Amino acid sequence: MIRNRDLFILLGIGLLTSIVAFSIHNSTPVQTQRANQRLLEDSSIHFDDVRTIAIQKDGNHYEFARDNSAWWMTFPYTLRMDVSSMNAIGRTIQGAQVLGELSTDSNEESIGLGESADSVLISDGKEEVKIYLGRKTLGGRAYAQVGNEKPVIIDQSIHRRVIDMDYRLWRDVRLFPDFAIDGLRIERIVNQNRLILDRSSGRWEMNQPVPTRVSQNALLEWVGKLASLRANSFVIDVPEDLALFGLENPVASFLTTNQNGETNTLLIGGRVSAGSQDRYVMLKGRPVIDKVPWEELSELFLQAEYLIDATSSAVSRFDIKQLTIRIGKHEVTVQRKLDQWIHTDGIPVDATEVDALLTWLLDTTPQSVLIAPYPRESEIATVTLEGYDLLPLDTIRIALDSTTSGLILENGDNVLRLHSAESASFLEPFKPTE
Repeated sequence: MIRNRDLFILLGIGLLTSIVAFSIHNSTPVQTQRANQRLLEDSSIHFDDVRTIAIQKDGNHYEFARDNSAWWMTFPYTLRMDVSSMNAIGRTIQGAQVLGELSTDSNEESIGLGESADSVLISDGKEEVKIYLGRKTLGGRAYAQVGNEKPVIIDQSIHRRVIDMDYRLWRDVRLFPDFAIDGLRIERIVNQNRLILDRSSGRWEMNQPVPTRVSQNALLEWVGKLASLRANSFVIDVPEDLALFGLENPVASFLTTNQNGETNTLLIGGRVSAGSQDRYVMLKGRPVIDKVPWEELSELFLQAEYLIDATSSAVSRFDIKQLTIRIGKHEVTVQRKLDQWIHTDGIPVDATEVDALLTWLLDTTPQSVLIAPYPRESEIATVTLEGYDLLPLDTIRIALDSTTSGLILENGDNVLRLHSAESASFLEPFKPTE
């Protein structure tokens, strides 16, 4: 039998429990049924065609827009963004799950909602949706509100992607994006020395420091390295003084132009620290300073000679009908006739000797390549290549190298291709007999 004292105790515990439960019910929004449903289940937004995204967080506003296949930050300044990172925002919003509704009219401020709340707005160009993001709560849940609809409880996926993640991680860290595909021009300036490469004709050519042919394989390999060059880490946005980073008067600049005429200029500043070769860099017109390891940045500064086509002429041997070879004051002309070579007076010439000469002139890689004026005073021979219309295709000048006693081959571009002294043997069959 229960005593009166025990009965009073039980009644007191029950009353206290009821008061606590009532208090909790009125202080915390209670979830009702609306689970396993997407936040934007009935949205007319086409997520595969999102054009703009606007984010308000921590009192700061950011706007992003898609231009064809590229994403750009358009406010507070212009900066190229990583496409996959921006697309992930749309996918995250599309997949966000509603875990429940709020059963009572809640104080928006108490759950972090209202006009001053963090938010994300997406638009496909026709329709737009704005989602207010309230505070996060236990169990991986958070509060949200779509436009003027009732607040709901959702999973924290949007909060983690849009609010918690540093937006700088969405930037495109490539310094020369897509250049390997649509690059048209490269201009490099280092200490007033200029290197200009251009592909307007369909093939890469060098315009400065000398107009000459470039090795397409070497150039394409280099362009591939440029396209893969990336910023190592972010240093500062909107710097007040570029001189602190050596970017007021950069030590070098690297400008690229694509087929649409759009330019991208990388400014290279001072060293990050006294014990490091890493450099501060900034894309011109975009107020963000990054740093790049010197091991990667040094790929921009290879010698111009490395890119030059080392062969003495770009003429194909199959386009050659006639050779005019001048050695000293002696001149001899040989002409192709079917599979033979003959002198102009009809006397046959040893075809292997002509083929060896052409292989030396057109295919042989020299020991080294140097950009310098041609030493005309040391010239010993010239070979003019003529086509089937007997008009000149190219003339290769041959001079002695006073330093190595080797031979210099040059075809008017002030690029000296240095061959060994033994190469003189290719001219021997065409020298005058005494």
